[in-house]
Amino acid sequence: ILKSIEPEEVGGGMVDRVFVDRYEVTNKFPDREEAGTPNIPGAIGLAAVLEILDKLGMDIVHNEETELIKYALTELKKIPEIHIYGETDMDVCPRAGSISFNMIGMDHGLSAAILNDYFNIAVRNECFCAHPYVKEMIIDDLLDSTTEFEDDNFEKEVFLKSGMVRASVGLYNTQEDIVTLISALKEIISNKDELCSHYEADSFGNYFHSSFRSDNFNRFSTASFIQSYWDAHSHSD
Repeated sequence: ILKSIEPEEVGGGMVDRVFVDRYEVTNKFPDREEAGTPNIPGAIGLAAVLEILDKLGMDIVHNEETELIKYALTELKKIPEIHIYGETDMDVCPRAGSISFNMIGMDHGLSAAILNDYFNIAVRNECFCAHPYVKEMIIDDLLDSTTEFEDDNFEKEVFLKSGMVRASVGLYNTQEDIVTLISALKEIISNKDELCSHYEADSFGNYFHSSFRSDNFNRFSTASFIQSYWDAHSHSD
């Protein structure tokens, strides 16, 4: 089957011969499906991380992670405006090192933006590459919410509002980080109207602060970088 399918990518290693007007795809696997230079730095980095984790011991990593998540769940459950998704009793159902939640009455994108902009806390939001799963978990919340959906745009509006906020812990996180997150959430809830008034959303559900925002195009523009470098290093005769 694989031999009858043209490879998705073209590049070095996936051909046997190249001509002016055509090329012959190799029958060797996995070469034909791995065009170009392998991600050598990535492989080395992965090996180094695995070696560190092996030296630490995954049992230690698991125990540290579990304690942090237990503490975070305990504190989050004390905030009535926070809706946590999934089982919160880890004795009943163990959890991985992340917690998905929403602040009642606030879009997930807005919650994530405020945490980032005002508290320097990075969280992920939306559906985490698991759209059907998230939709099933959140649909009852959407239907029970006070949000008024327009009939002709129902599917689009539900899509934009379907999502969660996810906070994750890693080896570098401490209980102090959890305290910082809890404190930030409480402050957002206490000043919800004021904070929300500074944001506007685009048609894709992305929230932007009204008085400051990153100029991503110029910040990451290759052309602008080259021009700036050229201007700085060029000399007139």
